[in-house]
Amino acid sequence: MGYFHSFKYLFCFILLSNCFYAQSQSDVDFLVKQINTINLSGQSDQVLEATQKLIKLSHFSKNDKGLSYGNYFLASYHHDHANFKQSIDYAKKAQQYSSYLECDQTHAANISSLLAGNYLLLELYTLSFKNYRKALEILKNKANKTTSDALIECSIYSHMSYIYDNINKPDSTLYYLQKEAKILKKIDLKYAYIQKGCSSLGFGNYYLNKNNTDSAQYYYNKSLNHFKNKIHPCKIESLISLGNLYTFQKNYPKAQAFYDLALKSFNQHHFPDILSELYKKIAELKVSQGAITEAKHYQDLYLNIQKKLDDKMKKERDFALNEVMKEEKIKHTLEAKKTQRTTLIIISLLVFITLFIIYLLEKSKSKNLKSIEITQKLLKEKEITEQETHKLKQQINEAFDEIIQLAKDNNPSFYTRFQEVYPKFQSKMLQLNESLKPSELTFAAYIYLGFTTKEVADYTFKAIKTIENNRYNFRKKINLSPEKDLQVWLRNYIDNE
Repeated sequence: MGYFHSFKYLFCFILLSNCFYAQSQSDVDFLVKQINTINLSGQSDQVLEATQKLIKLSHFSKNDKGLSYGNYFLASYHHDHANFKQSIDYAKKAQQYSSYLECDQTHAANISSLLAGNYLLLELYTLSFKNYRKALEILKNKANKTTSDALIECSIYSHMSYIYDNINKPDSTLYYLQKEAKILKKIDLKYAYIQKGCSSLGFGNYYLNKNNTDSAQYYYNKSLNHFKNKIHPCKIESLISLGNLYTFQKNYPKAQAFYDLALKSFNQHHFPDILSELYKKIAELKVSQGAITEAKHYQDLYLNIQKKLDDKMKKERDFALNEVMKEEKIKHTLEAKKTQRTTLIIISLLVFITLFIIYLLEKSKSKNLKSIEITQKLLKEKEITEQETHKLKQQINEAFDEIIQLAKDNNPSFYTRFQEVYPKFQSKMLQLNESLKPSELTFAAYIYLGFTTKEVADYTFKAIKTIENNRYNFRKKINLSPEKDLQVWLRNYIDNE
């Protein structure tokens, strides 16, 4: 009877455990759907509260789905608030649940797309393209695609068109906009109002750049019609774009009306980069109207936000680049360890063969002594080499700090000193184009050292637009494709043998 009672209690415990697991799974699924709905409505602050509840529940029940989605929602929240460092960090945490993501490829593609979006806003276009392509590859290998998968593809093509628009490649911009529009035609509006609204915004911007104001106005209004009473960054940008269009046409009352509508959208939502641009446009409008006092007020608001964004952007861009370099270093370290293991095996075999030979030639003492002498010499040479390497590293670090200071001071001797520390830089650059001028080589040196467009402008006392033109002309001279990040490419090209 005692055995029967023990078995009965064990059975009850297993049953209760299964019931608890099923309930926890159900709660996680419900919260994921709820947060998705809140996220689509644009209520970002409510997303944060609900996500914290999801992660707490998922940690307790060890639910990989809830933990991956929870980190993804946090990444999305910080992306909307222009906290790119935190967004990238949470997105990478969401990617760590690889076992679950193999079953949920839609979610895996969403995470890669979000990472790409962060890199896009940090102007790290090479990294952005890399993650967008990764997302497309995940969906390409998926057996049965859903409406959600199609919407992700649309979002990716929209962002790729935005990148090409930023680097002044209108043909590529139109190509990806049309690719997105082709997919959207097959999707019901109620499932795709965000993508259709953003797509219309993209077409509006394309036609405005072509000075086709009628078509631009048509697409901006079409974008607003898709969003209706909903809030989304693309809707706010459409309002601002219409304000810009009417400012260009000198219809100032209409321009102000659209700017005011855009301003109201920021009462409950946080898109600091868009708000900064809006303040700038309102300041320009006030100048056109002769309202200097009001113009100064909005100019001050713009400068205040922009300064914070610029400082933050530099830090977070450096963070992103450092993280990528760390990842590359880890890969290199793993490859090095693999090589070391192979080398160790070879050395072990050589040692074994050497010992065998020594055994056979034991009677030949002179040869044994010579082998020992050679070994000692090699060890001594190795020690000397290590000492010289350490000394060289110290010298390079000191020289690097000196070069950075010369660059910041705009010192005439900057490029001469730079050549001394990086002797192969000029010869490798001239291999690309023999007609590169000293000023272009100096500009390339600034980029190689990691200075941003704004920093180069500040230190060389030039306008940012001038430096942007220099960057564009330099890329053309070295025939560098637009999707490649100039700094990362220069580092790889110069540093690799």
